[in-house]
This record gives sequence, structure tokens and C-alpha cells, in this order.
Amino acid sequence: MSDNRIQKIVIVGGGTAGWMAACTLANRFSNKNLNITLVESPSINTVGVGEATVPYIKEFLQDLKIDEVDFIKQTNATYKLAIEFDGWHSEGQSFMHPFAGYGARIARIPFHHYWIKLKATHKAGALDNYCLASQMAYAKKFALPKPHQDIELSTFNYAFHFDARLFALYLEKVAVGLGVNVLRSTVTSVNQNPHNGFIESLKLDTGETLDADLFIDCSGFSGLLIEKTLHTGYLDWSHWLPCNRAIAMPCATTQLPPSSTRALACEAGWQWRIPLQNRVGNGYVYSSQHLEDEHAAQHLLTNLEGKPLADPLFIQFTTGMRAKTWNKNVLSLGLASGFLEPLESTSIYLIQSTIEAFINHFPNKDFDPYLTDNFNSILKTRQERLRDFIILHYYGNQRSGEAFWDDVRTMPIPLSLQEKIDSFIHTAQVPQDDLDFFRTSSWLALFSGLGIQSKRYHPAVDNFSEQALEKELQTLSNSILKTVETLPTHLKFIQNNCAIKP
Repeated sequence: MSDNRIQKIVIVGGGTAGWMAACTLANRFSNKNLNITLVESPSINTVGVGEATVPYIKEFLQDLKIDEVDFIKQTNATYKLAIEFDGWHSEGQSFMHPFAGYGARIARIPFHHYWIKLKATHKAGALDNYCLASQMAYAKKFALPKPHQDIELSTFNYAFHFDARLFALYLEKVAVGLGVNVLRSTVTSVNQNPHNGFIESLKLDTGETLDADLFIDCSGFSGLLIEKTLHTGYLDWSHWLPCNRAIAMPCATTQLPPSSTRALACEAGWQWRIPLQNRVGNGYVYSSQHLEDEHAAQHLLTNLEGKPLADPLFIQFTTGMRAKTWNKNVLSLGLASGFLEPLESTSIYLIQSTIEAFINHFPNKDFDPYLTDNFNSILKTRQERLRDFIILHYYGNQRSGEAFWDDVRTMPIPLSLQEKIDSFIHTAQVPQDDLDFFRTSSWLALFSGLGIQSKRYHPAVDNFSEQALEKELQTLSNSILKTVETLPTHLKFIQNNCAIKP
């Protein structure tokens, strides 16, 4: 009986997506029966912009047994507790989306029900007042969580900011150590099976022909295999997310590094600021229908923290995803699979979660269509829910009188998002299941920050006197502030634990 297992995998493209795939697959299938080759073109450079992440990346590092301190030093990384949204509700107002919840349950009722009641009568502060991670981020402080020791320091999570180019180089060393073959070549042509359209081999500029059972397309926006060869199609979401340009530019550091990513609402989009140990990553995501490229570039230059360290990099994109993330014997990852603007730092999460879902649906050489269809359905639902969360940032704005912001505030939105908004307004709950990455606390951060209020709180809240609840919330807020005062600055924590060499 012939062996029907996948024996050869070829990954086209390096960068974050390619090397994450190579590391994960080599680690999970660590045997001599699977040969993994990554083809990286020497003529295509990885863009070394600052990259922000979500806590899910820690599972990736742990799975590969990567030492966190070494990783931080090798990628110029800093810690991340939250994203600060400045000016999204209205100019001059800001709020945090932290990797943490708010308050604590009282009589088994979630904290936000009590907050909703008191906020309606102006007897509670902003929701951020009741979150340790938010207050740490505002104060540019950092400490590691301490589970089961100090309740105040056990109720948050963290992620990282790092240099994407250095991250790819770091993972390349890990992948090679796990037995991945690396070819520095450019794909010149793709050979398909004439009967079923499956890809059989790649022709390289070296003259070599590279065959495989499974191909992973990490070729970026071009989608060399998934689109140019298989013509998979694209689901365009730009009618909901009209930003279609980005300018990226690093600059020198002149301020204490915050422990949060900053997303500043601007004339026709938003500006990111990502602190690394040696510099700051900056970018402007905007709509070309509302702002010309040269004006966007000038805006970014004017709002840099320090001296520019490189020329501006202009990027064009269409927000959306491939009609199929997995088509025939090709899996697409990263930019080859689609683009969702980096407003909530989900790009690496999408790569990581797609790889995990694929491993759970890993095929044999027969490529059972049921596996493929089920996988694509899961990926589509997951990404649509991420899309809806991003749309809410724009749709919920109150920046009246500005063309871009007026347009996105008054546009029709997906029914799936409207249902979540309606559910919160009428029940103080957000429906979700295992395919939702953003949980209730994340939706609460957005709803409260954008001024979307629930008409309801749980009736059991009225069992407590309003005066007692007000005192309880004030005690919690004061306790958080006192804890923050005792913590080191983000910079001091890095200097004492994981600083790069000068």
C-alpha cells in the first residue's frame, strides 16, 4: 500500500508569514517523513517596520521553546499592554483597548453591569479607571503579571512591539535549526497538473525545478500561487473599510517608550506609533479618496517624534481576503491571503491562527474537499468577525464635520456588526463563540470609548445601594492607581531585564 501522507512542502516567500509557517510545521512534524523547503527571492527585501502584536504570539514562542528575553533582545522589542486610541470618539479624547478585563464580578454579576448603572448617573469614571493595564499604559509603566500572588498584578496580559525584519531573521535561524531547507531563488514559472489544476512544481531562476505535494504561498500582495496561478478571487471589503494607502517611516526615539501602541485619528485615517528599543515605527493609514499622497506624507513627517531614519515607504492595498484561503494544494498566508489594516495588530495573529487551523485540517495527498471547505468556512467567519470589530472603530466615531469621518460614520454596516451593537445596547452582552478573537472586554473597550451606551444592566445590580457601589468602584480605582505608582517605568523595566546592547 502506497504512503498517502504529505511528504514535501514548499513555502514561497520568507518574511513573517513564511518563517512562521516553516518553524511551526517543522516543529509539529519533526520527523524524517516530511521535507520542508522555503524559497526566498534575494531581490525582495523584508520591510523592517515596527510590528505590534497581541498576546497570542506568546503561545507561538512557547511552542517553539523560544526564550522570551532572548527574543526581545534580538528583535529590539518592547512590551505592549494596550492600544491607545486618540481622537477616535472626538478630537482630544482618548481611550485604551487593554489586554485585560475591567473590575471584578460582584455577586457573580460582571463588573460592567454595575459600571453601566453608575455611569448613567455620572457616579462612575471612565471604564479605563477600573483596569490596571490601562492605567499602567497611560503612565508608561510595566511589570510582568504575577498570578495568584498579587490580585492587582494578575489581571492583565501583554504582547510585544518588535522589528519585523529582525523577527524574520530570528525565525529563519530557528527554522534552519529544525531542518528546513532554504533556497535563495526567484520563482520564474509555475507548472500545473493539466487535469485538476493542482500545482506540481516551480521553475526557479537557477534552472532548478522544485516539486512538492503542498505549496504555501507567502509571496505577499502578488499572491503568486493563490491568485496569479489559481485565480482564486478576492472578497473586497473597501466599501466598509475605505483606507487603501499606508506610508511607513521609522524615526529616532526622543521620549520614554510607552507600554502601548498609539493609534491617532487623523484627517483621512489614522497614524500608528510603535515604540521599539532603538527607534519608533510610524505610519499613516489613509483613504486616497479623501487625501492626496503628498499631503499624507507631509502630515506623517510633521508628526514624527524624532528625526526620520529612512525614506517614506508607500504601500497600496485593498482591504479584504481571498475567496479561498486554501485552494487545491495551495495554502495562502500573510499578505497573500488578504489584508486587514493593522488597527488592532491582528496581522501576525491571522498568520498564526491560520497555520493552527490548517494543522487541525492537515490533508493527505488526496486533499479531501470536505477538509478544504470546512477550513475555508472557518477562516472566512473568523476574518469577517475581525473585520466587523475594525469597522466599529470608524462607524462609532463622533468627529462631525470631517468628510472622511462623516462618510464612515453614516455608511451602511454589515448585519453581523449591527447585531452585536444592538445586542449590547439592549442586553449589555455581546454574542460570541470560539471563532471570535475579540472577547467581551474588547468590545466593552470600544463601546465605552466611542460613547455607545447600553440601555440595560442586570436587575440584580439594584440589590445593592448606589452609594455602596459608588464607594466600591472608587476603592477599586484608588487601589489601581496606588499599584501603578509603585511600578517601574517601561524603560526602566527593559533596562533591568531585557535591554539590547548599545
